Amino acid sequence: MSPLPPPPASVLDPVGTTERAEPRVALRAGQLTPAWRVVYIVGWVGVLLGFAAVAKSSRTMGLSTWWLGASAEPRFVVVQVLPFLPGVVLVVASARNARFLPFLGMIGALLLAAVATGDLGRFDRLALVEFAIAAAAFVLSVACFAGMLQKERSASSN
Repeated sequence: MSPLPPPPASVLDPVGTTERAEPRVALRAGQLTPAWRVVYIVGWVGVLLGFAAVAKSSRTMGLSTWWLGASAEPRFVVVQVLPFLPGVVLVVASARNARFLPFLGMIGALLLAAVATGDLGRFDRLALVEFAIAAAAFVLSVACFAGMLQKERSASSN
């Protein structure tokens, strides 16, 4: 059997004998593992898309959620983007590998539930969808505790 050919020169170091190792950033306690961070980002992008669907459906049906306002008299832009702020902030924070993202996600989900509360009594079915999205965000954040790194315990503290 013949030996395998050497790796391409771009993989070798200047001497040409060993592969270059990519520098790795050390993860700290409270951060999510890379796979769980992807789950977190995809989940919160889904939350953003869910609220975008509620906004589009609201406009299409001619119903006005409290945060959008009527088509003829829309709310101030800051109020219209209010349901999207937690999702955007959390996606950016997770892209920057922030610590304690599951806790922040739970707070963001509670803020989304507060937004949904404003539509109760006006358009209950849209409010129900908003609550479902907020609940999904809360469950996602709780699930991400499984991927949060813990502080190492020393043998003497047991």
